[in-house]
Amino acid sequence: MKKLTIIILCLLATLAGFSQKAKFGHVDYGALMKEMPGIDTAQQALIDYQKELEETGQQMVNEFKEKQAAYMQLTNSGASSAILKVKEDEMMKLYERIQEFASISEQDLQQKQLALLQPFQDKLLEAIKKVASAGNYTYIFDVSTLAFHNESDDLTEAVKAQIKK
Repeated sequence: MKKLTIIILCLLATLAGFSQKAKFGHVDYGALMKEMPGIDTAQQALIDYQKELEETGQQMVNEFKEKQAAYMQLTNSGASSAILKVKEDEMMKLYERIQEFASISEQDLQQKQLALLQPFQDKLLEAIKKVASAGNYTYIFDVSTLAFHNESDDLTEAVKAQIKK
């Protein structure tokens, strides 16, 4: 009989937990990221790095165009097939280097973005967790992923205040 009473009490406690209404909140993650202290410096560093990569890539493309123009002149002047073959090989190697550079640059840029922005994202997530915990929120969503949020509290300002602490 004692075991049955304990089982019933556990069952009632479980059902009582399910009957509590979940508490929902939402934040504007993008707006909060823009408000992060120091984010503009990180974004500018990322822009500068991207420009540096683009300039190097453009130099390689310009070199390819110059080689292509020289090849066309040789073709029009009736150069031997041996010379044309050497020039074609040079252009092909340069083209492959350009493609490789573009691929590596894209990866480097993504890694740089992650390295620069991850600390800000971590700090923002920690602030969201603190606000959620303090307000007993079950879920907090980003408004950019929600189609509708009628019965949800806007916690953007509370998280903004938490970030500035």
